[in-house]
Amino acid sequence: MTYDTKLIGSRLKQARKAKHYTQDYVSARANIGEKFLSQIERGKAGLSVQTLLSLCEILEVSPNSILLAQSDLSDSRLEELMGRLTPRQRQDAEAILTVFVRNCLEKAN
Repeated sequence: MTYDTKLIGSRLKQARKAKHYTQDYVSARANIGEKFLSQIERGKAGLSVQTLLSLCEILEVSPNSILLAQSDLSDSRLEELMGRLTPRQRQDAEAILTVFVRNCLEKAN
């Protein structure tokens, strides 16, 4: 199995910049060299699972958002949000989401 180091690096860089963190700050917290972090962000170096997890923790993003471009809105978070609603509100939210997803899929085709 292969993975796209440039894409992963780009997502890490985007997450770092969204937090307004410098490479120096992140690399120091992750206990890696600043040059190594730069290489990761440019897709010139791969990284271990441990380094990925460390960077994700520092940047407050999920590994899935970096590896798979999945949103940080996890199933459990969605369930928690829906759980706050009344049964009627939940039904309305599901209907709205269904229409939204259907429209998105139609636009993609």
